[in-house]
Amino acid sequence: MHVIELHDPVADPDDGLLLGNGDLSVSVYQRDGQIVFRFGKGDVWDRRLDLSDDPKPAHVDEIARGIRDEGWVSNPYDGAGTKALHGTKNPQRMHELCQGVPPSYNRRPYPCPKPVGELATSFHPSLTGVRFTQRLAIEEATLHIAYEWAAGTRLNFTAFVHPHHNCFVLHLTTEKWAALEPLVAFQLYRWSDPLPSIPLPAAYNHSDKTTPLAPPRTRQEQGEWVIEQAFPADPTFPQGFRYLLVPLHADRVEPLDATPSRHACLQVAPSRMGADVFVLVGVTTSSDPGGPERALQLLHEKIGKVGAPSIKCWEDENRAAAQEFWSRSSVKTADPLWENLWYETLHIRRCAYRADTVPPGLFLPSTVNDYSHWHGDYHTNYNFQQPFWGDYAANHLDVGDAYFDAMKYFIYIGRKIARDYYGARGAFIQLTGYPILAADDPLGCVPMGRMAYMTGWALNQYWWRYLYTLDLNWLRATGYPAIREGALFYTDFLKKWDDGLYHAFPSNQGEDGFNGETSAYTDRPQVIRHARYLLRAAVRACEALGTDDDLRKTWKDILTHLAPESGTSVILSAEERTRNEINAPEFMNWDGSPRVWGDVQQDPQSPIPVLERMNGEWEWYCGKLPLLWMNALRQHVFVVERDLPHVRKLVERNRQPNGILRAMAADRYGHAGGWTEALGIIAPLQEMMLQSWDGAIRVFPVWPKELDASFKTLRAEGAFLVSAAWTNGEVSAVEILSERGARCRLRDPWPGKTRIVDRSGKEVSLACEKEGIIGFPTQVGESYQLCKR
Repeated sequence: MHVIELHDPVADPDDGLLLGNGDLSVSVYQRDGQIVFRFGKGDVWDRRLDLSDDPKPAHVDEIARGIRDEGWVSNPYDGAGTKALHGTKNPQRMHELCQGVPPSYNRRPYPCPKPVGELATSFHPSLTGVRFTQRLAIEEATLHIAYEWAAGTRLNFTAFVHPHHNCFVLHLTTEKWAALEPLVAFQLYRWSDPLPSIPLPAAYNHSDKTTPLAPPRTRQEQGEWVIEQAFPADPTFPQGFRYLLVPLHADRVEPLDATPSRHACLQVAPSRMGADVFVLVGVTTSSDPGGPERALQLLHEKIGKVGAPSIKCWEDENRAAAQEFWSRSSVKTADPLWENLWYETLHIRRCAYRADTVPPGLFLPSTVNDYSHWHGDYHTNYNFQQPFWGDYAANHLDVGDAYFDAMKYFIYIGRKIARDYYGARGAFIQLTGYPILAADDPLGCVPMGRMAYMTGWALNQYWWRYLYTLDLNWLRATGYPAIREGALFYTDFLKKWDDGLYHAFPSNQGEDGFNGETSAYTDRPQVIRHARYLLRAAVRACEALGTDDDLRKTWKDILTHLAPESGTSVILSAEERTRNEINAPEFMNWDGSPRVWGDVQQDPQSPIPVLERMNGEWEWYCGKLPLLWMNALRQHVFVVERDLPHVRKLVERNRQPNGILRAMAADRYGHAGGWTEALGIIAPLQEMMLQSWDGAIRVFPVWPKELDASFKTLRAEGAFLVSAAWTNGEVSAVEILSERGARCRLRDPWPGKTRIVDRSGKEVSLACEKEGIIGFPTQVGESYQLCKR
């Protein structure tokens, strides 16, 4: 059992211990003699996207003319000081387009996610001398809280979120409830939306048009009091979005007068079942089939079918669902830090991510403030992708597939951007997005809003999902249609010039501004690499599905005649070229080097940790750690004896009480919420134990010799489930289960001494494919054990 145990109060929801079912999540924190349970749900957003002050989104021809003919110079974050080195015929339009981000983003706090509300358990001041313990049992998905007062009175809480129904359950036990009941109060509430005021670097220059939401209200529904928060109509929810926050199965519920504050508050008397006391809170929204009222009715039916005892059955259902989740894979290390990091991170992902729901953006739903930095958006240059890295390797497809639920919104507006502003087919994937069916490009200014590399980067995970599963049905229904959209965009964006090559112009890379040089926006390595990687994925998907022969020929032609990356002077070895062809571009250097960002060279003798040389922002920004760590591992510059202690320091310094790594320092950004991007930390940790990205399985490829470890059924590309152990400085056991019967290739764990037997004990013939790599055929559903002769 893996446990997070706290003995001191936690003052902020972004530090609080987390519960959740992938849709409804809860953060638990303490304040002023209260235990507070804050609710969050991925679909609860203020979806107001006011584009009325924005200029018409930039057309690619305008950008090309501005860069090539007028020599535009601008800052990517601030349009002040924008100029044209060669003069411009329309300075107003130039300044409109080069303001970095448009007014809808810079002068409005919404769109943004919203907290749902809170349940507060309050204790009378006469209860003094409290001893307090919180204990989150990860494999049970249950939080235990114990309060013991000086007089000897003890109150135990058991809390969980039902794995299927969006209902939070709080179970109280005590030997003296009759005496304690008058001293304990339960209030369920949603405060009124405040006027936005965020004096921080990521704040907005608010305009007079900014208005808060209409206040929440209490009303009766199906004979019970509920709290309702309504949101204005938008293209996604033409009738408006609403949610209900509902105390269920309570003995008594009374609305409290909150007229001055315009808050909505319910006093809740918990239900009694013998010696046990229960408080249940349901959250239903407009996303639920039939709407929030119908979902509420279904919740009542689920509780009422068996009567009150059904609530106790839910505890068993919650434990069973948690056990099933954790049975899919496991990790064990002699150093508890790395083992706990894996379990805690996956637990948090399980709480907030699940396929067929709306996933969170930059912050976890139960931790967001009323207004979020960067709108709490889906930021697609690694910030949004990172929380999903490692899900497939951890054998949790259901968690990783939540990514595609968000991408539906990007593809929806991406088709319009491609058609209207690029004259292209397919879909252009924007830097920023929301769970909104946007009417127009939400980020139509440059240079941030026209970064052509983002399309490939955002769609890569569709291809990875197929590589890990070889699921042709999924590829046909979900994966290839999205890959095809991006490949079609690149087909029309890349233009054949007189030299017979396809060139990428105009587009910056990274978050670069304009510097007046045409070459700086032509064939940038990041753009060319992402286009190449996605087009190759499209070709391979076509071949796997036997479809789109004409498109496949076109894409092969583009790949054959794709322009070389500009600004690169590094001569690659044959091995490095091969590695770069296979590796996803986000795990390579943007400047064209085969090695690491900046000027870092492969120097095992350097005493300076490689990640320290790669990034100068560790004092305030840990959110980049998963990306850089993955870069270092895949480029073979991570020296474990030197570099892992540095990673350990970063993890220990940035770990919050609930196990989340703080992505950005609180002294810069305050308690902004639980940052999601640092959840990607399990991806490089897993790649130290198992790699397969280059088509060959590598077991413990980068692992400390002195640190014993093992893992069970981590997933490798080729639809293999791998279990292995590392003991006394070497691989000591390997077992591989083949789901699809693909040929298995792996680096020989015991060179020249490896034998493989199937489940019946029959030896399987091996073939040496190249130096250090062996291969063997597999059968669907068969498992193979590797033994040392």
